[in-house]
Amino acid sequence: MNGIPTSFVEKYGDPIGANSIGKFAVNSEDYVSWNLLRIACSAATGALSRVGLRSARVSPAYLPNFEPSAFAWWNPTSPQQYVIACNQGTAELLSRELNRLDFWNLLSKESILRQRLCESELTALAVALTMGTIFYHEVAHIVRFHLPFLQERERTDLGEFNSWRNLCEVDADKWSSFLLAPEFLSQAKGIAKAFNIRETEESLIHELLVLYGVVLHVWFAFFNQKRFHISSLYPHPLIRSTRIAIGVADNIPAVSNQERIHRASAVLKGLSVLEKANSLIAETQHPFELGRELNAINEKYQTLARVLDPALADVKARFLAANTGSA
Repeated sequence: MNGIPTSFVEKYGDPIGANSIGKFAVNSEDYVSWNLLRIACSAATGALSRVGLRSARVSPAYLPNFEPSAFAWWNPTSPQQYVIACNQGTAELLSRELNRLDFWNLLSKESILRQRLCESELTALAVALTMGTIFYHEVAHIVRFHLPFLQERERTDLGEFNSWRNLCEVDADKWSSFLLAPEFLSQAKGIAKAFNIRETEESLIHELLVLYGVVLHVWFAFFNQKRFHISSLYPHPLIRSTRIAIGVADNIPAVSNQERIHRASAVLKGLSVLEKANSLIAETQHPFELGRELNAINEKYQTLARVLDPALADVKARFLAANTGSA
């Protein structure tokens, strides 16, 4: 079934068939989400091919479940078959939550995007950027070889497994920023052309970053992190969404460091937007201590290069040698 391994189906059930997906209404949340999922899988397949895994395939699985979720899957018994799965209702429930929070009125009336796009168009844009982040996070798990690495650590280093998993999640967040950044430039150009907007491309990028920080926080706060407590794998949702959004801002091509600084400021401007809706900054995960959270995630970023990168490089070399005949 579209390259989906039998062992995946046995564990998670049958995905929605390609013919059924084709019946989704054009521009519906599911239609957009499914196509973004396919693009992400294609990107991951291409990345694996470029490092030597030319027979590797990353297949999309759209599951008929309305519990918002996405994940990457791999089984060592079929080492060149991967799956990125997403539950059908994920994008729809995100859109519904944005409407419930009166997302439209959180943005300034002076916002270029709010002035030129209708509410449904702006919500669709916000959902698409968030779903792109979700999928590229899973792409990072695959192309950074987190999956075989964590399976190996679970067998050989169970006492430190949660620490390794924690670092892989931070690494996937970091890489999702890098992978998604070009999309912001494309979106700014596309919006300017479609709506005949004369403001500078840079102004539109700033607007997109404000929008992105807000909706990303909605995703983490209400869907992705409800089950985590003070010992969570992740930092507070507000810290996590801000770090990812600033990572995107840093990776959009810029002609000067000043542009990067202005873009980071645009992300932080989104925090004032969040203050308009107390429910968005509620302690959904655990008590929010800014200093502790910032220090914790900064330590993880520093540990990535020092500890995780060499370990991943070792697993990658051995995996490639075993599956391509050469490292």
